[in-house]
Amino acid sequence: MDSAKQFIHKFIQPPHSYLKLGIPILLVFLMILFFSLGAWYKNTYGRYRSKEYSINQLLAIRREKLGNSIDPLAANDSSVCGNLVSKTAPYSEIAERESALLNWRPLTVRIAGYLGGDKTQRDGVFDMVKGIQLALHLGARAFVFDIDYMEGKPCEPVVVNRDGAGVMRSLHTASIVDGMNTLNQMAFTKNYDPVIVIIYLRRVPTSKIQKDTFFKAIASALDPLTTYHLGSTEQGNFHNCRSESDLFTSKITNFQKKFIVLCNYNTNLLENTQNPKDNLDFWVNARLYLDESGKSSTLGEVTASVPNGQIPYAQVGATSQLLMIPDSEKPNFYEKSSNTFKVAMTTTDYVLTTNEMSTLLNTLGIQCVPIDVIRLGDASCHINTVITKSNTPDLAALSNATNSASPLSFWTYAGWSRKNIIEGFTTKIPISVPIPGFIIPDSIAPKKPHPSMNSNGGLVSIQ
Repeated sequence: MDSAKQFIHKFIQPPHSYLKLGIPILLVFLMILFFSLGAWYKNTYGRYRSKEYSINQLLAIRREKLGNSIDPLAANDSSVCGNLVSKTAPYSEIAERESALLNWRPLTVRIAGYLGGDKTQRDGVFDMVKGIQLALHLGARAFVFDIDYMEGKPCEPVVVNRDGAGVMRSLHTASIVDGMNTLNQMAFTKNYDPVIVIIYLRRVPTSKIQKDTFFKAIASALDPLTTYHLGSTEQGNFHNCRSESDLFTSKITNFQKKFIVLCNYNTNLLENTQNPKDNLDFWVNARLYLDESGKSSTLGEVTASVPNGQIPYAQVGATSQLLMIPDSEKPNFYEKSSNTFKVAMTTTDYVLTTNEMSTLLNTLGIQCVPIDVIRLGDASCHINTVITKSNTPDLAALSNATNSASPLSFWTYAGWSRKNIIEGFTTKIPISVPIPGFIIPDSIAPKKPHPSMNSNGGLVSIQ
């Protein structure tokens, strides 16, 4: 009996014995795990800080890396306007009345001048000159300036990279005026296609004095655009949103060598200034209102719904919400997008796939999808697309991506790609038919009035 007890005691330990052995092992495992996670995080996100030394060091690294990978690529500077005017194939197949600005989609930079970080898009650096130069080289014809202020300087508007939760992800901020100077110098050197500048305000100071200073500073920063800014033209006066009802339905060729400015704030609310150029409203060609189908807190606190009784000619919605539009509602949405310039704003830390881009651009008919053009242009899949692209695209290729994983391949042939509208749906499978999204109506000549309607300038003879 005693030998049996000894056997049980030897081979069957009480539970607390296993605990004594297991807890130290568990603690060692957790220590290794936490140290590994800490080392990974430091290597991925924590190598650089918002200090002058770190910023300059990372700037040098990003400039060299992106310069070596993007600069050698053949410049994507084919002009849509030039091809339409000269009737170069396949643009010659597009009738003049089908060339409305609404029917074209610009390659759009999500955060102007942002070079990203060493490992990811987060914790990166701004370089307005290099960033905009590289983006233009890749074909970009629209730039989003995410404007905010730092808590210590609420009157000073700056370009900031914030995520969907509003957390600052860039190591520093960027100058708006540096971005506008760079665009003015580089945007139309080789390509005369219009460039859209989106002034996207993330926040606005609450104090009236701070707010007035804030908006005046933004207006002053836009002064470098003066030479090419869309203002008074033969088609009308586009200052102060006066002709926004005609802007997007006019021919794209009407706006060669023009900067078109959009803003998500109703600048009509701003007080008049002695010098019109000191008022942001002077520079804005169209208001950017909220698209209720894409309502989301990630759009920030500034973008508002269109006031009652007014018509929105340009709208913005969150990509995450727009991609969730049910199939049954998609026909109605793309019908609306044929008459309204739609922008799908993506959070800075999300990379859209080619399929998602196709849904936004071709299925929903959205004209503008801001993306991280610089990081995508540095990807091997895009480089392969550029190398293997055909030099003689057909009309359909101007709307659709090549067989590539690169979302940039929608703009393989030019910085503005042609809009492709879905004509009908059958059992959740869209039928793609490349038809024009908006037809410019023919001008109607007035009928000759009856002779009895002639008042002869008021000189009526009485018989």
